[in-house]
Amino acid sequence: MPYITREDGEHFVIPSYRDVLTVRQKNQLKKEVLLLSKSYGDYITLQKKNNTQYEVAFSPDTGYLLGESIWHYFKKPLDMIYCEAIPNTTEAILVIVKAGSVYLDGSFPLDSIPEELIIFLTQQNNFEIYTYGEVPISKEPVADKFSFDTNSVKSFTVLDKPVFPVVPLLKIYQLKLVDTVLKEQGIGVLPIRQIVMVIAFLGLGYLAYSWLTSAPPPPPPTVEVVDPYQAYYEKLTSPAPENEIYSIDQTVNQLMQISGWRLTEVDYQGGTVVAKVLSNGGTMADLYAFADANKLTVMIQENGISLIKSLNSVNRPRTHTIYSAQKVLAAIIDRVGTIVPGNNMTLGSSVKTGVFLTAPLTIALDKISTPVLNLIGQQFAGLPVVLNTVQIAIDNGTITGTIKLDVVGN
Repeated sequence: MPYITREDGEHFVIPSYRDVLTVRQKNQLKKEVLLLSKSYGDYITLQKKNNTQYEVAFSPDTGYLLGESIWHYFKKPLDMIYCEAIPNTTEAILVIVKAGSVYLDGSFPLDSIPEELIIFLTQQNNFEIYTYGEVPISKEPVADKFSFDTNSVKSFTVLDKPVFPVVPLLKIYQLKLVDTVLKEQGIGVLPIRQIVMVIAFLGLGYLAYSWLTSAPPPPPPTVEVVDPYQAYYEKLTSPAPENEIYSIDQTVNQLMQISGWRLTEVDYQGGTVVAKVLSNGGTMADLYAFADANKLTVMIQENGISLIKSLNSVNRPRTHTIYSAQKVLAAIIDRVGTIVPGNNMTLGSSVKTGVFLTAPLTIALDKISTPVLNLIGQQFAGLPVVLNTVQIAIDNGTITGTIKLDVVGN
């Protein structure tokens, strides 16, 4: 839901979009904020980080930012997780802060919370964790609950009372209409004080000019032109999906050769492969020897044993071509259909970011071989596609699972 209503009637909003805008002039900032508000909502918060950067959040609803308000209550730790059970429901409030910015906030079903946290198992973390009520997060490994390695936890606190009912209402986190916020911060309005200062400086400048008539005129001010497709170019400055899938395919073939161990599942996201393995008579000493020889990390968890590998994929060079998202989708359907015929592709809801679209696409894999997986990856060559995840199960050398991508274009 876009907001959570507290017992006192106050709305705490989950923004539809957060970003850090880098601008040099306030007029440029106003243009970007107005452009983004057309897609993400007319209510915003705007906070200045430094001379050129502003943190902005957008929502179609008024209220107070949920994640930032709770983060402020705990005195803004750099990395934080807060989870509070909602009474008389099967949901909980979850707030995740990474590197001083809200990564995720909202109300989630209790059984989905471990899925939101599992991505952090492969990252360097220093979380301050706070929980209240019966939530699926624990300090020590417990059945049916999620727990972090002790190296990823700075502190773990189980609270006696819930925080949400007493979170203070801070003006800096109150979502207001775009025009109201811009005027409050002097953006896009007539700056009287600055005009007076300019007139005073002009007077001094005239006196200086009269004294130094030979002084050359100052150069004209530079005008920075903002490319509306900048975000499009940056999104495609990422590893080529065909190269990522080729590396995944090679990794699967490599892991299927471990003596005494059987590969069962492979998850890929953000350049990292997490592979689950089961013993077929092999020992942990054998597994560690294989991992050391192939630069893999062994992770022993409550749900099994995994091998972790970073693919270190190289980003593509910046593109200068804008593609039609519809035509790209049609090309993928034709290309992939020649490799794995049938209705195996699902298109999600497109999201508009400024002047371009992002269309999520899921390709289902049903008992294919590793060469076929690599061949599917080759079909994305030269297309504006970003690989999000590959999740597969391996059984007797065949692969079943999904490939999830983003297709971008106008």
